[in-house]
Amino acid sequence: MTVRRKRREKVTRAQATAVQAFQHAYQPINVMSPEDEDRVHALSLQVLSDVGLKFLSTKTWPILEAAGCDVDRSTGVVKFPAEVVDHYLSLAPSEFEMVARNPANSLKVGGRNIHYGSAASAPNVIDMDRGRRSGTQKDFEDLVRLNQMLGTCAFHSGHPVEPIDTHENTRHLSSMFSWQTLSDKVPRIYAIGEQRVNDSLEMVRIAHGIDPDEMARAPRVHASINVNSPLVVDEPLIEGAMLLARAGQANIISPVAFAGAMSPITLSGSLIQCNAECIGVIAFLQMVQAGCPCFYGVLTTPIDMKSGAPAMGVPEALTGTLSNGQMARRYGIPQRIMLGSTSNAPDAQGAYETMFSLWAAQLCGAHWVFHAHGWMEAGLTTGFEKTVLDSEMIGMMGALRGSLDLNDADEAIAAIANVGHGGHFLGDPHTIARYETAFHSPVISDWRPFEFWQQSGSPDASQRANTRWKELLEAYVPPAIDPTTTEQLAAFVERRGRENLTKEM
Repeated sequence: MTVRRKRREKVTRAQATAVQAFQHAYQPINVMSPEDEDRVHALSLQVLSDVGLKFLSTKTWPILEAAGCDVDRSTGVVKFPAEVVDHYLSLAPSEFEMVARNPANSLKVGGRNIHYGSAASAPNVIDMDRGRRSGTQKDFEDLVRLNQMLGTCAFHSGHPVEPIDTHENTRHLSSMFSWQTLSDKVPRIYAIGEQRVNDSLEMVRIAHGIDPDEMARAPRVHASINVNSPLVVDEPLIEGAMLLARAGQANIISPVAFAGAMSPITLSGSLIQCNAECIGVIAFLQMVQAGCPCFYGVLTTPIDMKSGAPAMGVPEALTGTLSNGQMARRYGIPQRIMLGSTSNAPDAQGAYETMFSLWAAQLCGAHWVFHAHGWMEAGLTTGFEKTVLDSEMIGMMGALRGSLDLNDADEAIAAIANVGHGGHFLGDPHTIARYETAFHSPVISDWRPFEFWQQSGSPDASQRANTRWKELLEAYVPPAIDPTTTEQLAAFVERRGRENLTKEM
């Protein structure tokens, strides 16, 4: 029998796309000794107690004071006693489940689980046919469809591209409508003020057919709460986070301090500052709602000191991610990180920077990975080809095995004896029984001999990715949703859209 390499099959409309369940193949790597880890924690507490965080929302001050913090109401600077931080940090859960509209796409957070999300918040989009351009609602919806079709994409990190042609006061409504009708995976809420959060939560309740009490029992959305580094907690985001915490939804506390610009240029200095910012806000949210789900979302990466642009997928970012993971494990709080590259094209640079980030995610023990599908140009652009190329790399990473299976050793020995000296294993029963499932099968990679590849037009990986995303969109079928639910969502969007256009948000 001749064993042939399996060809990639064209996607058909009958195929259902299930979220792939990934787990870490290896134990996380520690880059600090236990003594250094203790020191980072102690120095972070020192920053919180001596320098403090500046909370711009007056609604936060009574809560902080009641918990034992010192609030300077003339400046908004809050100083946290060490014992207060330690107590409230201990209330944050280590594991929880993110419930999707389709229960099959619900996600267990914590432990050895790792989930990869879409790109988010890029203002531009690019593909090989139309080039780079500002994002539109159509691009947004096509990327939502594409991410729905990719089993490697477990959740929506946010707008895969900003739909610039929709009004900023209604964008959260149209976006949530698209997430709930074009997909059945966990979406994100942009927690910019209370009104947007309340609107989005109501739409999720409509889509899931639940009331606020049931909504509060398990998180169904997540939000990223960026600290305005250094040491400032903005009003709209923290007030949105408070609403989400009280509603039982997940907040990602995400100081994004680019070393040398928004935090000290050294990794140690950036780690101490960002860790202080993160644990201070997580402690505050536990004061708001004890036990509310949170992610430790610190990003520690440098800037290009020549241009000032953020650097993604670089050695310093990997080391920083490993150190962030070590601190997240210390606190027992699930970790969010991000992928991406600074490349302007879906080229070799984009691949090796993203793979570097993927190894960081694998080795730091991350649980929730933002911007894992298509993020380019340090977050300024999302690429269609890059989306499926990233999915290919995530699939490869997911195929890693953390241990060697010796259960077939006796059969392997029998095969060696059967083939003997100078033979081959292609026709041996041991091979025939396993050849279809023994190895990971890539989707984009082309393993054909050079002559066959050349005869087909010599397509490189980007060209094959261009064909792939078009196949996936052609095969896309919307997930099931009750027509009455869609009508209720549309009516809510229409009513709230009219109201929101007449006022400041």
